[in-house]
Amino acid sequence: MKEIVIWLVMFILIYLFYEWFVIRKEKALENMKEGKELSLLARKYKLNYQKIDMKPLVRMIAVANAFIMATVVTIVSLLRNWIANLLLWACSVIAVGFLLLIPLILIIYGRIGRYYQNKQKGGK
Repeated sequence: MKEIVIWLVMFILIYLFYEWFVIRKEKALENMKEGKELSLLARKYKLNYQKIDMKPLVRMIAVANAFIMATVVTIVSLLRNWIANLLLWACSVIAVGFLLLIPLILIIYGRIGRYYQNKQKGGK
């Protein structure tokens, strides 16, 4: 139960950070177009920003990032309960963090990119 609360708190905090400091500010929203997340999506899935409403796209990115970060933090915090040696725990945190982080980013961003690619083409 404690882990679910940790995940939920992390998810909410990260999403609120995006909402307050990126989505609600027009300048930050415009800067997101040149940001890493959106530029990679635009390049790989050939997205045209003129055909896409930016706020829903950035909100979806914010939810994705909040999910990814909250999941990795929660699983890494679970490792502390299982591994008593601090050095071994630190090494396992790095390994597990990257092993979780990279696939989660590729899978979730891939789904977002395909969704907006279909939406841009006029699909559902």
